[in-house]
Amino acid sequence: MTDVSIRRADFMMVLAYASDLATGHSRDFALKSCVLAMRIAELAGVSEQVRRNAYHQSMLRYVGCNADTDLLSGLFGDEIALRQDLVGLDMGNRAELGRVFVQAFKRFYYDLEPDAQAKAIEAAMSQALAVARPVLTAHCEVAQRIGERLGLSDEIRRNLGQIYERWDGKGLPRGLSGEDVLPAVRLITLAQDAIALSDAVGIDGMAETIAGRADGPYEADLARLVSANAATLMRGIGATVDRETILALEPDPPVTLDEGACDEAFLAIADMIDMRMPFTQGHSRMVSELAAGAGKRIGLPDPDVRALRWSGCIHDIGELVVPVATWMRNGPLSVRERDAAHLHAYYGERALASFGQDGDAMGALVLRHHERLDGSGYHRKVGGSDLSPAARILAAAEAFQTSREERPHRKALSSEAAAAQLRAAVRDGCICPEAAEAVLSFAGQQSRRALPQALAGLTPREIEVLRLIAAGLTAKETARKLDISPKTADHHIQSVYSKIGVGTRAAAALYAVEHGLVRPGEMPA
Repeated sequence: MTDVSIRRADFMMVLAYASDLATGHSRDFALKSCVLAMRIAELAGVSEQVRRNAYHQSMLRYVGCNADTDLLSGLFGDEIALRQDLVGLDMGNRAELGRVFVQAFKRFYYDLEPDAQAKAIEAAMSQALAVARPVLTAHCEVAQRIGERLGLSDEIRRNLGQIYERWDGKGLPRGLSGEDVLPAVRLITLAQDAIALSDAVGIDGMAETIAGRADGPYEADLARLVSANAATLMRGIGATVDRETILALEPDPPVTLDEGACDEAFLAIADMIDMRMPFTQGHSRMVSELAAGAGKRIGLPDPDVRALRWSGCIHDIGELVVPVATWMRNGPLSVRERDAAHLHAYYGERALASFGQDGDAMGALVLRHHERLDGSGYHRKVGGSDLSPAARILAAAEAFQTSREERPHRKALSSEAAAAQLRAAVRDGCICPEAAEAVLSFAGQQSRRALPQALAGLTPREIEVLRLIAAGLTAKETARKLDISPKTADHHIQSVYSKIGVGTRAAAALYAVEHGLVRPGEMPA
């Protein structure tokens, strides 16, 4: 491997950006909370270990937020709007939480007559907490798994398992309280609410609200400290979120990753992006593999192949700014929705704007992955002279792979039909012929790989079940697919969870993707 050394914090900043997009937080929310948390930590005189844990927690708290997003969207509609409504809310206040839920349901059922809308809202409210609890539990479990893949310590990962816990015991998933809530969790919960409240009601309003919530979501001493020093703690915080400042805040010793560890970190980001919807699970991994393989076939230099491999992993990170309901639409998008979808390439480039080694090269590729030789692509509509060989390969790889995957508005193509479609795009002048043939040549080699037949002590039937739940099927749907009883299907699911060490469907799906059991667009037979 070539000489690669990248700060792990660079990856954390990319994940923070992705989380901010997916949760609808204000620009640089997670990075601002990192700066604020380190200021609070210094003022409170916490230990170096708590500082280290808080540094990581600030940027990675919501890294599991894409788990089961399709379930949230199916119940609430625009999940990003819902999350924006929840920012800074006292989640232990059931009346306030209920008000936000009703507001979301009214937005979702806006086109129903009043009586029908009231009935729909009543039915949805009866499901809300039942859906929210397992979804939030999955957020914690997935965050811990992504943390493990980034090489985080056991202690830091324990913090990621408590992201929704509160001082007063009204949090999730375990209802921990007081000292059982880890110190860094208490610190980051307060710091992130302080950032959100400052945006909403100003610094004075934030200080008053924080003081009023002492011994509720926040440890009283910490809440009083922040409230009393709010102006000093918040001073100039918006100007302190550049890469160099965030890197300098990392407690010693700073952690760097070699090329192999960087590969795994990018794959973790890919999986975080793709888990929003069952039909995109594993998509970015496949694009990455196709693009890098094709780049090697045409003899691109190693740095270009590496940039293809890594940009393939994160090319769709900008999609997180668009609500899942838009991507789930089985009909044409509105002009506004289409424009928002087309801008995902721009947001993807912005994710890499301050990345370390290879950031500029990757950003240029991500920005252009939907551009076409004839200028008919998006979002900048540039043509051949602006598209490097690597950019042409990434565009071909993405087009070929996506056509093999099912979407709500169309069926997946077979590999043969997808190849024919790609060659038609070549004839039309949209796709580079050399790039297309390199992608198709590598895809032929890729398709000959067999799925794993033995894994973690799973039986062949359990592997079937795991692939089906990873594809988004419920226990009842899995039972029908396999012609077994729902009780037997549930028994298999629980056995799978036990053997692979997970407790939620989202974490099981992530495991399946990591171990090559999921091929995007392919419904298990």
